[in-house]
Amino acid sequence: MATTKQIMQLDCREQKNCEIIQKVLRQIKPLSRYSDECDIPFEAIEKAIVVMEKKYNMRIRDFVPDVWSNAKGAIWRATLIDDNTLKTIELIYGLSVYEVFAKSAIRMYAEVRNGISTRK
Repeated sequence: MATTKQIMQLDCREQKNCEIIQKVLRQIKPLSRYSDECDIPFEAIEKAIVVMEKKYNMRIRDFVPDVWSNAKGAIWRATLIDDNTLKTIELIYGLSVYEVFAKSAIRMYAEVRNGISTRK
């Protein structure tokens, strides 16, 4: 299995990378109920993120497109922060809103699993 850092760097223009992200998303408890036959719905990922934000005091501070970095479209960026310290956990990039939210959920779950972010 890939590390969280490796997952954050996956290029989702390749189908195998999208499949890896889907597999890792299914390790997050509320998303584990989705079958392997379809992608996890965006709304479910969004809900998982909101739950982790409220429960573990971390959040997406910025969510912005960079329209100048890619001639074929925008590259999206999300900034995850720890609300206890207001420090950046990670900058997450993707070619679609779905990709950035999926990677954000994975990164947030890694924080929770490793006990780094806790509610104060």
